Amino acid sequence: MLKSSNEIRDEISELRIKAQAIVDVAKSEERELSDDEQKSFDQFADQADNLESGKLQNAIKREDLEAKARQASKLQARVERGDIAFGDAPEVAAKQVVVPARAQSSRALRCYDNQRDAYVAGNVILAGLFGSESAARFCDSHGLKIRNSQNEGSNAKGGFLVPDEMERSLVRLREERGVFPRYARNYPMASDSVFVPRDIADVSAYWVGEESAITESDKDIGGAELIAKKIACLTKVSSELDEDSVVDVAEMITRSMAYAMADKIDEAGFNGDGSSAYGGVTGLKNALNAAAIQDAVSGNVGASTLDLADFENVAGLLPQYAGANPVWFVHSSVYYASMCRLMNAAGGTSGTEIANGTERRFLGFPVVFAQVLPSETGAAASSILCYLGDLGLAATIGNRRSVSTQVSVDRYFENDLIGIKCTERVAINVHERGDTIRTRPIVALKTAAS
Repeated sequence: MLKSSNEIRDEISELRIKAQAIVDVAKSEERELSDDEQKSFDQFADQADNLESGKLQNAIKREDLEAKARQASKLQARVERGDIAFGDAPEVAAKQVVVPARAQSSRALRCYDNQRDAYVAGNVILAGLFGSESAARFCDSHGLKIRNSQNEGSNAKGGFLVPDEMERSLVRLREERGVFPRYARNYPMASDSVFVPRDIADVSAYWVGEESAITESDKDIGGAELIAKKIACLTKVSSELDEDSVVDVAEMITRSMAYAMADKIDEAGFNGDGSSAYGGVTGLKNALNAAAIQDAVSGNVGASTLDLADFENVAGLLPQYAGANPVWFVHSSVYYASMCRLMNAAGGTSGTEIANGTERRFLGFPVVFAQVLPSETGAAASSILCYLGDLGLAATIGNRRSVSTQVSVDRYFENDLIGIKCTERVAINVHERGDTIRTRPIVALKTAAS
């Protein structure tokens, strides 16, 4: 039986992990690889390379052809039903969805790029959530799948499979709402556990004479492990929504799901302490080494007492990385109580600038609001109030599986509401923790102890 591309990717990942394990053992013992170890390393690396250039590429091509065949079959079925005219291209057929005037939203859409995508997602939701027969017919005629599994007793509404139109909006909204997924490195995961590459040290350069041998050095490359964990949210909607509000239904539920997921990821990425409350994630607050944390001057125990020198010391602690894009991450209330206060005190601010506001920058770096960070503006001794650096070099988010849903009509029965449980699998790893300059792409400012 032919293996799928995901199965082959898993094999490649396992081979590379085995190869890396051999190197890690030698490093831990501070020695070079033995001949047998080098031979094993080369075998694992060669096998992985051969799979990647051979079987994996063939599998991808085969799956692409199979997908096109399925698409052609669906298109032919729609032609036979009379949904579209014979000869219409697939991309034209995809646009055949006509949104009835009664179903269109009177407001500008925020979650979807157009009414069509929202209408498609709304019909999937109505069919899977409310068992709407007309919505189910729409989904069937457009190749959209609805779950058939029953859920909670006699409830026949088992949930809905998120369509492409909705998934695109969920990803975009999550990144717009969530700071951590927008600025960290994003990595697709083919299995529940993968290693992603990370640079540890560059090659070394030496001054040499005209006939002197050049000292050899190797680039040191390590790995950061991503372990996918399930993240879930539960929302509720009225049981009396109808087909005339299908676009607004898609907007409301998509926004609710995306925002809940984004906030949870931000909390874990910035504040996680490794406990189950954060999905086992150790966030920036608890991951950074003391060498990457700048203490404020004695007496500066809160946002309202921080001095310009405190922020300058943080900027001085951050090393220069080629291609890095450092930004400040701070809660909005802390920004106005500290950074904005210091800029206003420096003078030169006109009435127009006060009225219209200015671009959020401080000491030459953009300022990004992260509302999961501490918001206390008064005394908050020994608290990390902000970060400066490139989160894309410090942390990685792995995406294992997109959003899945389940529905319950019993959970909120007495309130005449329907519960929607949404889950996805993600991994978060803050792998550059700043114990050395090389691994310090992000630094923090902590208030003084007293």
